[in-house]
Amino acid sequence: MRRERFFAALRMTVWASAMIALASCSVKEDRTDCPCWLTVRASYPNEAVSAWYGTHMLFDGLMGQQVDRQVPRGSVEVLASCGSFTVHVGEQMDELFASIVRVDTQGETAEIIPKLNKQFARVHLEFKESDEGRVEHTLVVEGNVKGADKRTLQPVTGPFRCTPTASSGRGYEVNVPRQKDDSLVLRQYDEDGVEFSPIPIGQIIRKAGFDWTQESLGDVSIIADIPESTFLITITDWDGVSMTVKI
Repeated sequence: MRRERFFAALRMTVWASAMIALASCSVKEDRTDCPCWLTVRASYPNEAVSAWYGTHMLFDGLMGQQVDRQVPRGSVEVLASCGSFTVHVGEQMDELFASIVRVDTQGETAEIIPKLNKQFARVHLEFKESDEGRVEHTLVVEGNVKGADKRTLQPVTGPFRCTPTASSGRGYEVNVPRQKDDSLVLRQYDEDGVEFSPIPIGQIIRKAGFDWTQESLGDVSIIADIPESTFLITITDWDGVSMTVKI
């Protein structure tokens, strides 16, 4: 207990010293302990920027083509994002692009232009035997991930439930967050609310080789042949390279 209190007090002392340095430096003094002037240039419209020094948030959700702030010397983590992190029940995942960059702020100035990574996957669903790849009954996609953590970008556990939208071509489309398990499932209900056999799209996507750990996620197309109980899956990565497998 005493050891934990000691280190907690030490961290607070380091933080307080850094904050004092932000307000006390002048050009006539030794600037070794003075703050660093951090510039973050946006690569997307409506980009938001947040930053942390250790576990302490320096600023949150600043917007603009360029963000300039004084930060402590050392190392600062910057989160740049465009889009919503949390998915509400009944909605699809927003088209979230985001990245976390660790910035060396030991000098007097530092500048970065974060490269935002795609944090969602667009899943195309099509029924081979049906007109326009669609069916008459109700479809619902469910899962156990409700978005991305704003501090780490890791998947956040929570209920995900939405209705796929008709695509401009055949079938349906649904945006899903980065996954950490195979929980995604496509449920089908008739007009009386009776459920047909669910389709375990999370398992199907995994068996096809989709990688949920990629920095920028790709997209998936699933063509279901229900009479034959087979699925044709096409995975297209962020660079546009496609691979098709049959399960």
